[in-house]
Amino acid sequence: MRHFDLLKSPVIVLLVALGCNSGPATSATETEGGSSGAGTTTDEPVDTTEASAELTSTDAPTTAEPTTDATAGETGETSGTSGDTGGADCSGDTPHVLLATTMGDMIVKLDAVNAPNTTANFLDYVESGFYDGTIFHRVAIDFVIQGGGFTPDLMEKPTNPPIPLEINPALTHVDGAIAMARMQAPDTAAAQFYLCDGPQPGLDGQYAVFGVLVDGFDVRDAIAEVPVGDENGLMDVPLEDVIIEMAYCVSQL
Repeated sequence: MRHFDLLKSPVIVLLVALGCNSGPATSATETEGGSSGAGTTTDEPVDTTEASAELTSTDAPTTAEPTTDATAGETGETSGTSGDTGGADCSGDTPHVLLATTMGDMIVKLDAVNAPNTTANFLDYVESGFYDGTIFHRVAIDFVIQGGGFTPDLMEKPTNPPIPLEINPALTHVDGAIAMARMQAPDTAAAQFYLCDGPQPGLDGQYAVFGVLVDGFDVRDAIAEVPVGDENGLMDVPLEDVIIEMAYCVSQL
């Protein structure tokens, strides 16, 4: 169990999605960031790389400025563990990715037709093993579970360069939607992603949805209900680590 440090640091930026139903508050201060954001209720899945954007009152999934590994930035290779799992091919219009977590398995079906760039970016991280050993570092019940950026000791992993925002009206924030967290600026998604806990229409048109959960809703629900607290400037961090042990492509259901 973690020992929580209540000191705030400008690590997470949360963006406002107008009209988003924030749902029940998950902590006294749901905005993640500097002290100027204390007490502001927000419901946005945010990328928690080191923040540079100005903190705003928001209800949307956002991320802070991505930290890019110098080598990865030049070569396009993402730092991480080996992604060789012997799983299925990640090609095709609807690749399926299994997220094996310490609370059970979830399978997401990606949409390479309507979100080709975002899907390819996510699969690059999957195939490199980047997500293996990372945690769900933000859990907000009735909103999102967010991961893909931090190790259990809350060290942020270096990423590839960010990608352009890819919005397609065919892909919306339905229950179980998977989408990319980003910074306040649109074209800043890198590795962090979130799964919707219930439909979140207020996020539509602002964050890149690229697939949907097709198996493991019970696991998603269990993760969404874990106790959370504050640590190292991050809000809504599970008190016990919820680890993505491995992410890899599987055959279609």
